[in-house]
Amino acid sequence: MRTTRGVPRWLALAAALCAVAALSVPALAYKTGAEVLSGGGAESVSASYKAHDTVAQAPIGPVGESASYKGYDGFWMILPSTTTPVDGSFFASVTEDGTAMLRWTVAALYDIVGLNVYRATSEEGPFELLNEVPLDPESPGSYEDDSVWPETTFWYELRVVFPDGTEDVVIGSPAMVKTDGKLLLALYPASPNPFGDATTVRFDVPDHAGPVNLMIYNVRGQVVRRLVDEPMDRGRYERVWNGRDETGTPVAAGVYFTRLIVDGESERQKVMLLK
Repeated sequence: MRTTRGVPRWLALAAALCAVAALSVPALAYKTGAEVLSGGGAESVSASYKAHDTVAQAPIGPVGESASYKGYDGFWMILPSTTTPVDGSFFASVTEDGTAMLRWTVAALYDIVGLNVYRATSEEGPFELLNEVPLDPESPGSYEDDSVWPETTFWYELRVVFPDGTEDVVIGSPAMVKTDGKLLLALYPASPNPFGDATTVRFDVPDHAGPVNLMIYNVRGQVVRRLVDEPMDRGRYERVWNGRDETGTPVAAGVYFTRLIVDGESERQKVMLLK
C-alpha cells in the first residue's frame, strides 16, 4: 500500500478532506506540510504562508486554516503524488509602458477550443471582443492589450470557448485596471500611408462638450469626406477612409489632410493616396 510519510495514502487523503470541512472560511486549494503553491506552473515556497503568485505577481495568503492545514483561493492542491487543478483565476495589471497585461490560469483545457478576451469601460459593459480569432487554450496564459488609452478604467472578461461555440466566463472576470496619464486631443498618422485602397485614421477624444468632427480635405482646403460628425464619448477611436468622396466617387491620387476638431481645438495630419 502506498504511504505518505509513513501514513497510508488513503488515510492522508481522508484526513485532508476532514481538515477541509473544518475550515471556517471556504477555500479551494490545500496543502499539508511545507507550503507549496502554484500559480499554474511555477511554484513559490515559504515557511510564513505568504507568497506571490508567479503568474499574476499579486500577493496571496491563506483564506482558511485549521491546526495543520491552510487553504488558498484559486490555486492548486499539491500532495506528494498528485496535483489537482481547481477553479481558474484571472488578473489584469498595467505595465510600465502603459499597456494592460492580462494573465490567467484555467483549471482544465481538455474540453475547450480557445479563449476570448473582452473589454469594456464599465463593469456592466457592453464588452467588446478584442482578439480576431480565439486564442490558443493554454494555462498559464497571457494577453497584452496595447490599445488602451490614458486616464481611463478598463474592465476585462476572459471566456473559454467550447466546441459548440458557447462561452463561459473564467473566475476573476471582470478584472479591472486604471491607466495613468492624461487623455488629450490627438490625431495619429493614417496607416498605411501612402495607401492605395484604404487607410485607417486613429484619434483620441478627451472630455468635451460639443460634437466631434473628423474630415478629409484636399490641398485646396475643400472638404472631400466627413468621417465623423456626431457626439462621441471620451476615448480612442478609429475610422477607415476608402479614398472616396461624399458621393462614393474615387478621388484623384495626391496629397490630402485629415483634420480632427473638438470644442474648437483641432489636429491635422497629411496622407497620400496612390493609384
